[in-house]
Order: sequence, then structure tokens, then C-alpha cells
Amino acid sequence: MKRLLGVVCALVAMRAGADTLFDVKATVNRLAAKTPIHATFALQRNVKTAGRFANDTTARTLSVEVTHDANGVSFVIPQPLLDKASQESHTHAEDNAAQSTIDSISPGSIVDAIDFRDRFISMVEGRTVTEEKHVVFRGKPARLLVLKLSSVKRKHKNSVEIGESKSDQRMNLWIGDDNLPLAAEQTEKTTAGFMMIKATHEGRTSYTFAHTADRFFVARVETNGSGSGLGQNFEESSVQTVTLH
Repeated sequence: MKRLLGVVCALVAMRAGADTLFDVKATVNRLAAKTPIHATFALQRNVKTAGRFANDTTARTLSVEVTHDANGVSFVIPQPLLDKASQESHTHAEDNAAQSTIDSISPGSIVDAIDFRDRFISMVEGRTVTEEKHVVFRGKPARLLVLKLSSVKRKHKNSVEIGESKSDQRMNLWIGDDNLPLAAEQTEKTTAGFMMIKATHEGRTSYTFAHTADRFFVARVETNGSGSGLGQNFEESSVQTVTLH
């Protein structure tokens, strides 16, 4: 009887969590990001590889000014960075750091960062709420949702899959009393292999969210990851920020 009662309570809690997540998605979906904004998008990224095929360390830092208005999203690459890339080209520099930094600018990432509504809804879609509880987050009352990705193996059309792959993805999502997300932390562990060939990857991404009257954006994203396979190891880390002006 006690065991049955425990199962019933767990199911009730999961249902309540699912209702909360539905309310969160509905609240975020109402923020249509129509008011024009100007912001600074900055990114720092470091990658280190070591092993049989490559030993390398790269570091990239970029900062661009972004505007989002009725005409769409536009961003400005700083002139000093353009000048440095031009100088590298003229001197045939071996390390084309400036040009590599320009090439690393991802318009899609910038668009998502300043209007994270659709990206957030996609990020939590298909996840199951396993726990909901009241907590204190950064000195203020909040609710914590613990989510797990429902594993669904999808086979791509006209493809042949060799070996097996296992992935465990979990997310902690902190939300305020107004049902707007405050922060999230996502962890992922993936292992794949075929016969004697093995590969692993572990990653952690932390999000700090913010909002205006009609805009939901991600103010800070920190990512750390590492992996190995085929005698090669890699480590990566990045910090992305958005500052509204």
C-alpha cells in the first residue's frame, strides 16, 4: 500500500511539473520582441586538442554591436578587427587570427541570443519534468524544475547506422513567480562505439536569462565540454554575453 501511494504521489508531482512547464512555455511565447533594441554581443571561445592527429590551442574573442528593429537584425563588425584582418592578408601572416574571428561570427547565434523565445521553447520541447520544488535562487524565491530528455532514437532516411550510441541529457530550470525562466543548466553525456572504436563526450551549459517588456533573451551562456575518440582528446569552453543599451 505504501509503495502504491508513493507511485501515485510521484505521478501527481510529474503531472504538476508538466503543467508548470506548459505555463512557462506559454508565458515565454507571448514575448514577441517587437520593441527595437540595441545590444553588444560578445563571445570568448577556447579549444584545445591533443592526440594522434592534432595538437593545437585556439582562442577567439569577438564583440559586435547588434540592432533589432522593424527592418530585422543587423550587426556591425568593429573596424579595428577589419583592419587587422586586412593587415594579415597583406603580410601573409601565418596566424590569421582576425580573419578567423570574423569567420567565426554566427548570425544565427546572434539572432537567438537577442530573441531567445523560439530557441528556448525548442530546447525544452520533448522533455519530462521529473521534479518540481520551491527554492531560493540568487537570494530570491523561485521554483526549480528538473527535466530529462525523453530518448527517442531516430533513423535518418537513406542512412545506415553502425554501432550504438547512448546519450543522457538533463536540465535544471529555475523560474520566477511570473513563470519566466531565470536560469538553466544543461548536462549531456554521450558514448558511442563500434567494435573496438569508442568515443565519449561530456558537456555542461549554463544559461542566465533576462527579459524586457516584450523580449526574452539570454544574457549569459557558459559552456564547457570535453571528449575523446580515435586517440584524440579535446576540451572546449566559451562565454557568450548580451548587454542591452
